[in-house]
Amino acid sequence: MTQPAVSNHLHALEERFGVILLVRGRRLRPTPAGECLAEHARQVLGEISALEAEMARHTAPRGRLVIGASSTPGELLMPRLAIAFSTRYPDVALDIHIADTDETIAALMHRDIEIAVVGSEVDDPHLAGTVIEQDELVPVVAASDRIAEARVDLAELADRPFVLRERGSATRRAVEEGLAASGVRPRVAMELGSNAAIAGAVAAGAGVGVVPARTVASQPGIEPIKVRGLVFSRPFVLVTERGRPLSPAAEACAFPFSLSSLWAVAKPAVRLPATNRCR
Repeated sequence: MTQPAVSNHLHALEERFGVILLVRGRRLRPTPAGECLAEHARQVLGEISALEAEMARHTAPRGRLVIGASSTPGELLMPRLAIAFSTRYPDVALDIHIADTDETIAALMHRDIEIAVVGSEVDDPHLAGTVIEQDELVPVVAASDRIAEARVDLAELADRPFVLRERGSATRRAVEEGLAASGVRPRVAMELGSNAAIAGAVAAGAGVGVVPARTVASQPGIEPIKVRGLVFSRPFVLVTERGRPLSPAAEACAFPFSLSSLWAVAKPAVRLPATNRCR
C-alpha cells in the first residue's frame, strides 16, 4: 500500500471509533487506543489465517512449502527426503533454505520458513522438536598423518590444531561439548562453513577435523581416527513453532519424517510411528 492509502485507512479507523490511534510528530507512536486496536487486529488476522488453513485442508496439498535446514542435514538428509516428498506430492513446490542452526531457528521464529530441520535439540517453550535420526561425527586427519586410521588417546590431540565449523553450527557445538566432557579444550586454528571445506583443509594438513561419519568415504585425502573415550553424536531434529497452524502442504508432510511410509522410502533403516506428528 502507498503511504497516502495507509493514512486514509488510519483516519477512517479513527473516525469509526472516535479515538486517536497515533501520536503524529517527528516520530509516529501508537496511543493506548492504537495499541489496543493493534492487539485485536493481530488476533483477527490470526483467526483469518487459521480459517484459510482449515479450509485448505479439505483440498489436495498444493502451492509452495518453505523449509529451513542447517548445513549438515541440509546436505545429507534433505535431498533424499525432498525427492521422496515431491514424488508423493507433485503439486507442492519445495523451497529449502540452508543456513547454520542458529540462523535456521531464527528464520522459523520470524516465520520466514514453516519447518526447520537442524542438528541439535531445541530448548525453547515456543518450539516443538522431534528427533528423526542420529548422526555420528568422527575425528579425521590427513591420510598422510602418522595417526591416520589409528586408535589414539585424547592426549595425542591436546596439542594439535583443530579445523571446526563456524560458531552457530550444531556440529561445532556437538564437537566442543564432546571434547569438554573429556577434558579437552581444542585449539581452533581454522573455522570453515561446510563439512566439505573442513575435509579439504584437513587433507591439506591444516589439523584435526570432525565431520559426519557418512561423508568420510566420499572425501579424498582424509582418514578417520578412533580416540579412546571420545564419542561424538548428535540428533537431526524436526522443529515447528508451537500453536502455529501448518499449511496444507506442511500438514500433508506432517511430514516425510512423521509419515512412516514416506520416511521409509528415503531412509529404510529408520521407522517412526505414524502418530508422531509435528503440531
